[in-house]
Amino acid sequence: MAGTTDGVAAFIAAGATKPGQAVTSLGSTLVLKLLSETPVYSPEHGIYSHPLGKYWLAGGASNSGGSVLLQHFSREQLNEMTPKLKPEQQTGFDYYPLPATGERFPVSDPDMAPQLEPRPEDDVQFFQAMLEGMANIEKQGYDLLAELGALKITDVLTAGGGSRNDAWKIIRENLLGVPVSKAKHDDAAYGAALIASGAVIKSFS
Repeated sequence: MAGTTDGVAAFIAAGATKPGQAVTSLGSTLVLKLLSETPVYSPEHGIYSHPLGKYWLAGGASNSGGSVLLQHFSREQLNEMTPKLKPEQQTGFDYYPLPATGERFPVSDPDMAPQLEPRPEDDVQFFQAMLEGMANIEKQGYDLLAELGALKITDVLTAGGGSRNDAWKIIRENLLGVPVSKAKHDDAAYGAALIASGAVIKSFS
């Protein structure tokens, strides 16, 4: 009742209430949180857990995310290219999009370099390849959480600006192998209001 973090509040706002449900925040960075029956801690992988009633939120935050896209394209360009994406046709590129050297999760390595080569001549293909790379990071993160003792994901709710990209949703859904849907609310303030109302105690006790 004393308070929380913005990430936990965003998770609560998203509407996930059952163990195995996860929330991915697609903003400037990539943040994963999974509702688990047991805590998971692994500093070498950048994994931590927050208590939430009788459950735990296990997860981590990758440096990959929207900030990488904006290093290469303007928001206007991204909006123009999005309808041209072909999510059912993988590009075949093995990218690890990072805005700079260093990664936190699922690999904790301050010296890890971005992998964005070779770059195709087609900007749409390059854009899609980066989205596929981020989806792969998301999958690695949830797979790692399961390996370390958390539950396997049953479905993923999505918050943040990236949740509006339907093509990216399909890419992620195909790779994760579970339903992916937009969060009910993606405003952390809404989650904080739920905590203040006492609704969270009822949902997670």
